[in-house]
Amino acid sequence: MEAYSVMNFQDAPQPPTSQSAPPSRRSFGVRYLLILVLALVAGAIVLERRTRPELLVGPMVQIPAPDCVTIVWEMNAPLGGGAAWIEETPDTPRIAKAVQSGRRYEATFRGLPAGKSLTYTIVCDRGLFGSAKLAGPYETKIPPPRGTPFRFLAFGDSGNGSNTQADFAARMATAGADLIIHVGDLVYPAGDGETYPTHFYEPNAAIIRHAPFMPSLGNHDVATDQGRPLLRHFVCPENGPPGIEPERCYWFDYGDARFVALDSNIVQASGALTTEQLKSIVAPWVRKVLADCDARWKFVFFHHPYYTGSTHPAEGGAFMKEAFLEVFEACGVDMVFCGHNHLYERTAPMRNDAIVEDGKGIVYIVTGAGGVSRYPEQMPNPPYIRYYNDSVFSFTQVDISAERLELRQIDETGKTIDSYTLTKPAGGAMQPPPMRPITTLR
Repeated sequence: MEAYSVMNFQDAPQPPTSQSAPPSRRSFGVRYLLILVLALVAGAIVLERRTRPELLVGPMVQIPAPDCVTIVWEMNAPLGGGAAWIEETPDTPRIAKAVQSGRRYEATFRGLPAGKSLTYTIVCDRGLFGSAKLAGPYETKIPPPRGTPFRFLAFGDSGNGSNTQADFAARMATAGADLIIHVGDLVYPAGDGETYPTHFYEPNAAIIRHAPFMPSLGNHDVATDQGRPLLRHFVCPENGPPGIEPERCYWFDYGDARFVALDSNIVQASGALTTEQLKSIVAPWVRKVLADCDARWKFVFFHHPYYTGSTHPAEGGAFMKEAFLEVFEACGVDMVFCGHNHLYERTAPMRNDAIVEDGKGIVYIVTGAGGVSRYPEQMPNPPYIRYYNDSVFSFTQVDISAERLELRQIDETGKTIDSYTLTKPAGGAMQPPPMRPITTLR
């Protein structure tokens, strides 16, 4: 018999086992690098989202000098700075880097030809994240030269942040104005800087991004720090009287007109100026500004009226009359725009405190029905009041050419509630001579 060897099962030969080779240092490095890249990308995405710029208010157009325009806005921009650019040609935009003060940015374009229309856009330069467009494109233009017809709006006593104010501003936006002047009380109740977004910028957004908005100080505006919040929010010409804080009083030209803005708030009523300063410093400056110009039309705007028949009596503006009446008349002012009383009033032409013929005196407009509230006309009203309306909110629209002024007072529905036309002969701005009054006021 053949002999068989008996083998234990455990002793049977086993198939070879396969084992993975230990990972190399290179594969570990690639893996870690990939994780790092993914983490960096995710972090960049989170950072980009958390640091995206946010437009807070604006933009707003200002004209601090004849050949330039300043665009003002506020934004949150954790990374980068602000800039504005205008399309001089489609492929070559002109960029103005903004000057920053906290959240506020001002970008100024200088050396622009008079009357030039321009399209501007607001951007935020974010470095590695590129530029982010914040607003625009919007259209505006540089103040035009003499001989160019234009339209401006005037209103006041407007800033309470209500739906009425917003609707009223939307109506004004349809007027197609080239310029806007404000006769004071932009922000109720006390003109503090924190209230400007809701009481000025937001309701007026559709008009201030296109037309230069030029303010004057009202009594509510000066209730906080003598009106300095307003001075900080606007960029007005710094060409006022010597010794007076810049931008309280200033002048600018637009087409055939010269505009002079005055601060009528005196120290006895939280203002910054004394009556003596108005008479001895501001009035001589006004005389020089209005006399040394070739403008066909001359307009002055401030808050407190001295010809009015409403809640705040004319006597309340007597200090302005004492300081400026002779200067205005001697220099051929055509119209004076005021607010303070919340209604619309238009006087007869006035000279030497008397009613005179059209073209021989100054017409005074109270345009304080800007959306806050309305004051009644007091009866019997003064004989110099030619028209008034105390039942609706309204604004003043004025169309100007070299020889013609057309004024319309427009209510919140778009209806014309008053109109007035004044013409001038060719051959220079009218300087009316002293004349015998038609009606003497008593």
